[in-house]
Amino acid sequence: MITMKKIFPALILLCSSLTALTAQNQAPVIENWQVAADWTAQTLVVNYEVSDAENDPLEITLQLSDNNGRNYAVSVPMTGDLGFPVAPGSRSITCDISSLANLAAAFKVRLVADDRQPFDIQALVDEVDSVRMRANLEFIQGIRHRSTGAAHLGDVRDSLRNLFVNNGLYYETQDVPLGNYTGKNLIGSHPGVTAAEQVVVNDAHYDSVNNAPGADDNGSGVTGVMEGAYLLSRYPCKKTLRFIGFDLEEDGLVGSIRYVLSGIPAGENIAGVFNYEMIGYWSDEPNSQELPPGFPLLFPVQTQILAANQYRGDFITNVGNTASQQLALLFSNSAQQYVPDLKVITLDVPGNGQIAPDLRRSDHAPFWEAGKQALMLTDGANFRNECYHTPADTLDEKLNFTFMSNVVKATVASMAEMAEIIHGDWAATSFAANVGVAQAPVCRINAYPAGGGNQEMVLEVSSCPFPTLRAELYDLKGSLLRAETLDIPGAGLYRMATPSLPAGIYLLKINTGTETQTLKVALR
Repeated sequence: MITMKKIFPALILLCSSLTALTAQNQAPVIENWQVAADWTAQTLVVNYEVSDAENDPLEITLQLSDNNGRNYAVSVPMTGDLGFPVAPGSRSITCDISSLANLAAAFKVRLVADDRQPFDIQALVDEVDSVRMRANLEFIQGIRHRSTGAAHLGDVRDSLRNLFVNNGLYYETQDVPLGNYTGKNLIGSHPGVTAAEQVVVNDAHYDSVNNAPGADDNGSGVTGVMEGAYLLSRYPCKKTLRFIGFDLEEDGLVGSIRYVLSGIPAGENIAGVFNYEMIGYWSDEPNSQELPPGFPLLFPVQTQILAANQYRGDFITNVGNTASQQLALLFSNSAQQYVPDLKVITLDVPGNGQIAPDLRRSDHAPFWEAGKQALMLTDGANFRNECYHTPADTLDEKLNFTFMSNVVKATVASMAEMAEIIHGDWAATSFAANVGVAQAPVCRINAYPAGGGNQEMVLEVSSCPFPTLRAELYDLKGSLLRAETLDIPGAGLYRMATPSLPAGIYLLKINTGTETQTLKVALR
C-alpha cells in the first residue's frame, strides 16, 4: 500500500471586494489517497478523499498503465465511486486485476477528479512568473555544446529531467546519433484523459553553438518550456501535453528530424507544435528590427505594419506555414485575449517554407515536412539580436523578461485551449506487479511540516520493511536542496531538517533501494 498526502498552500488573493474573492469556482482537490494491490484476491483497491469548495458533483476517472505512465490504456472492470456524478467526500474504487496477474509490468494508476466547470485560463496565464524564469535562465546560460561545453550541457539535461519527473511527467530520452557522438532528446509527457492519442507539443533546443553562452539562443526557449511544463502539468487535460528539449539543433535540426522520423509512437497524432526559437530579445529602438531578404515581397502587409512602427523589435513573430494557419490563429487570438500587451506579427509562409529559408531555421521545419501543424515563435534571431551566435549572447541586461514571460503566457493559453484543460485535479502512483511468491515490499509514509515554528519536516512511517531510507528534498525546479539517509526500524516519526527554506511547495523523494515514492509537501 502506498499512502500519499497532497498538501496545498493557502491561497491569498488580494481583491477589491468579497465578491471578487469568491467569484471563481475552485477546482476539486484529491487528498489522502491509498492504493493497495491484492494479487491473491486479484483486486486493486483505491481509497481517496476528494473535496470541492462549492460541493459540485464530480466526474471521477481511474486509469491504469502497464508502462509506468507512458500511457493509461489498460482496461479492467471497475466498481465503486467513479463516473458522474460522484459527491465529494471519502470514496473507494475496486478494480478486478485478474487479467494483469501474469504480467511483469511497471504498473501505475491515475485518478482524475473533474467538476465540469469552466477553466479560468486567465488565472493560469497570470501565474507565469518572470522571476522564476530569470532564475532558470541564469542557470541555463553557458556554452552547451557537445565538445566545448559538454559538462554544462549535461547539467542542463539533468535540470530538465528533474523538472519533468518532479512534476509528474512521464520522462524518456531519445538517442540522437551524429558521427561518433550521441545526443539526447529529452521528453516529458502528460497523457490526456479522454483523447491521449492527440498530442500538443511545446519544444525548444537546449544546445548552443561552440562559442556562445546561448542566453537568448536558446536558453530563453528552454526556460519557456520549463515554465509551461511546471504550470500545465498540475492539471489534467483531455489531450496529451508533451514538452521536448531537442538536442543538436545547431548542427542542422538533427534532434527534431530524428524525433519526427522515429520518435512519435504509433497511433499518436501530433495535433500542434509550439516551437520556441529565441524569445527573449526585445527593443523599442527605431530600426532595431531588420528583415530577411525577400520579406517585403512575401509579406507586404506585415512590412507596412513594421514600417509604421519604425521597424522596432518589440514583437514576437508567429511563423506558420500553409497547413498551420489554424494554429497560428489560435496563438494570435490567445495573445490578444489573455496577453494584450504582447505584440504579435503573424506570418503565413507558403507551402513548407522553401521559398523563405530563413523561416525554416528551427525545429518546427521537420514537422512542416511531415504535414503537422507547427509554429516557430521567435524574436527574430540575427535580424534583431546582434549578439546572435557570439560570446556576447548573455543574460545581463540584454533580455527582456516581461516580453519573454508574455510569450510564454500566450503559449500556455494556446496549449490549454488546444489540449482542452480540465477544471480538476489528478494524482498518480505505481503499484507492484504480481511477483509470484509475495508482493514486493513497500513503505507506508506521510510527510508534513513540523509546525510550531520548527524548521523541520516530519516523516510519519507506519510500516517499512527496509532498515534505511534515503530522503531527498527538491524544489519545483528540480534542484536538490537536502538529502539524508534515515534509519527506519519499522515505524515511527522521523524528522528532517529544512533550515532557511521559504514557504512553498516542495517535493520529497523517498528511495528504499527497490522503489521510489514522491510526495508533495507544503512548508508554511
